[in-house]
Amino acid sequence: MLFTSLLTGLRISLVSHDTFAFLSAILPQGRVHQWHFYSGVILSCVAVFYLLRVKKIRPVRQLLNTKQRYHRFINRIGYLGLTLTLLTGWLHWLALDLAWFNGNWHYLSVFTILLYLVLHGYVYWLECGVGIFKRVFPRRLIYQPVVWLSLSCSLGFALLVYAFVVSPLKTKALVVQPIPLATVIDIDGQGNEASWQYAPAIIIQTHGGANFVNGQTKVEIKALSNSEEVYFLFRWADPSASLLHLPLEKTLDGWRVKEHGFYQFNETKYYEDKFAVMLSPSCEHGGDGTTHLGPEPLAGKPKNFHGKGYHASLDGKTRDLWHWKALRTNDMFLADDNHIGAPLLAQSGSRRYSAGYFVDSKESGAYVMNWQWYSPKGITPKRLPKDSNLSLNLALAASVAPWFDYQPYQASLDSYPVGSVLPSVLYRSNRFEGDRADVRARGEWLDGFWTLEMVRKRETRSPNDVPLVQGTCMWVSAFDASQIAHTRHDRPVQLVFRSL
Repeated sequence: MLFTSLLTGLRISLVSHDTFAFLSAILPQGRVHQWHFYSGVILSCVAVFYLLRVKKIRPVRQLLNTKQRYHRFINRIGYLGLTLTLLTGWLHWLALDLAWFNGNWHYLSVFTILLYLVLHGYVYWLECGVGIFKRVFPRRLIYQPVVWLSLSCSLGFALLVYAFVVSPLKTKALVVQPIPLATVIDIDGQGNEASWQYAPAIIIQTHGGANFVNGQTKVEIKALSNSEEVYFLFRWADPSASLLHLPLEKTLDGWRVKEHGFYQFNETKYYEDKFAVMLSPSCEHGGDGTTHLGPEPLAGKPKNFHGKGYHASLDGKTRDLWHWKALRTNDMFLADDNHIGAPLLAQSGSRRYSAGYFVDSKESGAYVMNWQWYSPKGITPKRLPKDSNLSLNLALAASVAPWFDYQPYQASLDSYPVGSVLPSVLYRSNRFEGDRADVRARGEWLDGFWTLEMVRKRETRSPNDVPLVQGTCMWVSAFDASQIAHTRHDRPVQLVFRSL
């Protein structure tokens, strides 16, 4: 169990940390969250059972030689490391609103376990060589009833703990406060209506995001509903409002995309702030089984460039995904309505494979990127401003470019000096229409916090949407100037609707 927890945990850590990237080829891939969680439950119960058993054994006082004293000291390091790993792991899973808890502690505690394994094992390796495996797994243990009795008791204890302790804590309830149909909630990113003041709030500690302080931020969530729609209010800390999205910069060699990881589809600098909400009728681990980690987690599907993993649904069910983008969709007063489904077939000639992540269909409306073909060595813009006197700088780049205020690119019009910066996002119209526009949203940043309001019908009747009903589960993720490196939490939020 220790090695199952260790190896799956190292794979999960590669989503946010690159320390153990050199081990990626030998780490498990796919739905490792489930294995990591269940092994953690069993390991916790084995540790408790061991403590209860050892407590009954009276120590025999004896003089210890140097080697024995060394191993006793190293064993205590192991006990301390295992205790810290289990405690921080449970705190990480619970995602409690604890001001003193740092989500990186669970990751850092693993170094204590690794230190123990090295310091404890190298002496035996020097003494026994490969024969150490016979000492670690002696055959005589197989024939000792006490071994099987201890193992059975530990597993039985783990099942009881899971059924009566862990399972009831599997989700965190969000009470959806009812409001009359006539009550007006303005989707303006303010959240200052009286109804919001009386709505119960929960706080989710999210971890593992790029650029956030210690990689984490707390997300406060409130919800309201009438007979037709459900409203959500999200608030999270973000030191600055990031509104750049891969701006175009004029260089001595022509126009280039300013990027820091975009070629691997893992931009972490020149990207806008975002917020994602995933909804599902079920509430399993690893984003309800949609998270598949590793460079090649889906059998027979292409590798991903960043080595982090894919989102896909392998059980035939669709999960709803609302994707608010501070630059691209905020001025549309919309979130991009997407979904997670079965992984699509790989298409030849397509560099990026999105697995089971899809945008919903639309009838009209779009934003497009302002380059004809992307290359890290240089690009040609699709359009330039009609106003040739317009100063091209970062302030302009932190905005979208109206399609009809720009004109098709011509080399003769490109007289801008080196250092000029253009926006990369072009609006062909000011909003989506159709299935992709089901979620109205607006965010506002003020004094280090984003406040985001969202609203959607309870039932859209779209096959790509999940109905907002009693028991629907929700996961949230915040992005700070990052493309995919978002924060996350393990326990889902479950909607609990109250009657008016």
